[in-house]
Amino acid sequence: MRTYLTIAIIILSAAAVIFCQTAIAADPVKDAKEAYAQFVKAAKAQKTDEAKNLLAKDALSDLEKDNAVDFFIAMHADITPETIKAAKAEVQGSMVVLKIEQVEKTKEGSFSTNATVYMIKEDGQWKVGKPEGAK
Repeated sequence: MRTYLTIAIIILSAAAVIFCQTAIAADPVKDAKEAYAQFVKAAKAQKTDEAKNLLAKDALSDLEKDNAVDFFIAMHADITPETIKAAKAEVQGSMVVLKIEQVEKTKEGSFSTNATVYMIKEDGQWKVGKPEGAK
């Protein structure tokens, strides 16, 4: 009887650990925002190769065809960490859509920049991509 009880406790403990790890890792919005923050950090530091590694393969391929990789990366260099944290996010299937709104204040007034960032999971990592089904 004691042996069965010990085995049951071991099985329940293992199940609890697996459940907790799954629950901790199951926040796609947080993970996608963190991956986007890494992309922006690489863009700010002008680390093109690092930023390219955070682009989904099909998005990178399209940007390379248009000779627009550097331009695309530079567009994201001015996004602030606060803006990323405040971004509205929506999970759409296997994609997280971030709605970015950055407000800048100048002597002439303030203006906002709006962007939609599509984060997709590729090879187990969140990357900047393009809308599902986009060609």
